Amino acid sequence: MRDYIDIDVDDLPDIFDINIFDEEYVMRVDYNRFADFYTITIQKDGETLVEQEPLILGQLVGIDISDPRLPRVDIRVMDETGQATDAGRGSFGENVRLYFDVVDPNGSETVDPTIEPLGFDPDETADDETDEEVSY
Repeated sequence: MRDYIDIDVDDLPDIFDINIFDEEYVMRVDYNRFADFYTITIQKDGETLVEQEPLILGQLVGIDISDPRLPRVDIRVMDETGQATDAGRGSFGENVRLYFDVVDPNGSETVDPTIEPLGFDPDETADDETDEEVSY
């Protein structure tokens, strides 16, 4: 399973600080009740990088924005169950979430404990000086 960003859809606008790859961002999620969609605003160091972008099922956040200050991980609006047809009220925050779209092609995110994570080499000696740990 992918990690996701927990949004409080019952108390909007939801404004929160989030650390992604050791970089601090401020995110704001709003709801447009007339068109039944949620939007996201992303700020970093007081500057707005993404403003009121609609959150559309299956789409990456900020896909059309080529700003190197955006998070270095893809954030996708998705439903891992595959049942949702949109990201409007009633779906978003339940099955539909903002997921970090990072999946190990070996499948180590699944419940199968026998699958080794991508890049795992049992014969490799540890080199803590060059390995970077990923944190969300």
